[in-house]
Amino acid sequence: MNGTHVREVGGDGPVSPLPDLAGMGRSERIHALRSRMSAMGAAVPQLREEHDPQPESPPTQEDILPAPEVLSGFLSGEGFPRRAVTLFPDQPLLVVELLAHVTARGGYAAMIGWREFAYAGVVESGGVCENIIVIPDPGPQPLNVAAVLCEGLDLVVYHGAETTLSPTRARPLLGKLRRGTAALIMVGTGVPSPAVRVDARITNYLGIGTGQGRIRGVEMRISITARGHAPAGGTVVLGERGHHSGPHRGLRVV
Repeated sequence: MNGTHVREVGGDGPVSPLPDLAGMGRSERIHALRSRMSAMGAAVPQLREEHDPQPESPPTQEDILPAPEVLSGFLSGEGFPRRAVTLFPDQPLLVVELLAHVTARGGYAAMIGWREFAYAGVVESGGVCENIIVIPDPGPQPLNVAAVLCEGLDLVVYHGAETTLSPTRARPLLGKLRRGTAALIMVGTGVPSPAVRVDARITNYLGIGTGQGRIRGVEMRISITARGHAPAGGTVVLGERGHHSGPHRGLRVV
């Protein structure tokens, strides 16, 4: 993570409740979140608040977090629902695209529990790592940390153990999520009846031949299931932007 300027904070204690954020603007919510994380013993730098994004979606889409091109065509409303859980596969390339897309448009995000995640890819994809709070070790109550951050950010990515939470364990997290502003992406750990489930598998590496070349793109098969909608999916290519012979991000080949 050196050189990417992500916001890394600790998480070795319980999280006390936040004040009511319902009537707060973006800057006030971020200030409240920063104060709460500092109370947990973490030094949280000032987030840049002077570049609030102009809404790209019409008012009817205010509950949707716009998704990158590789995913938007398969989603109702071309994005992920805020205040709800989306289950993601353990495919870092997709998460890189999502973080880059959100932060490049002025949004704020958090990454919880994914120690080996490569943030350099977010920068290469045009993202703003200064807008990401990183908590590689959320401590003994990681779901509480996720719940706090969901109350004031645009996107929270939670990377946890391969398990599905019981309804009892999921209830406090989902309650705070519904009162917040974030789309919650869960990788590994899941909840009963998520709003959206994304499945993806790499089907081909492009740019290499027998004993020669280098990888210039990755072909990936995407399948998305959202509550109340028919499953959708297709094959996309993730690759270097602007290369004269390589594939471009978001190119649908099937």
